[in-house]
Amino acid sequence: MIVTEPLILNNEEFIRTYSNANRYVVRNNRQYVEAYDPARFGRTYTEGDPLPPYDPIKELRAKAEGYEIMVGDRT
Repeated sequence: MIVTEPLILNNEEFIRTYSNANRYVVRNNRQYVEAYDPARFGRTYTEGDPLPPYDPIKELRAKAEGYEIMVGDRT
C-alpha cells in the first residue's frame, strides 16, 4: 500500500511517499524506492515492481569500494 507522510524541511512542507509492501513507488513510468516532494506539487504515486531483496554483503562491498575510491587506495 502507498504510504504518505508530511514533513517539514527548511520551513517547507514535503510529502514522503513509499510502499509498505516493499515495492517501488511509480510516477510517470519512473520507479523510486521512496519519494520526497514539495506538498504544493500534489504528486501521486502507484505501486510498482517489488524491491530487490536486501543483501547486507552487497551493501558492505559497495561501501568498501566507495571508501577505497575516496581515500585513493584502489589498485
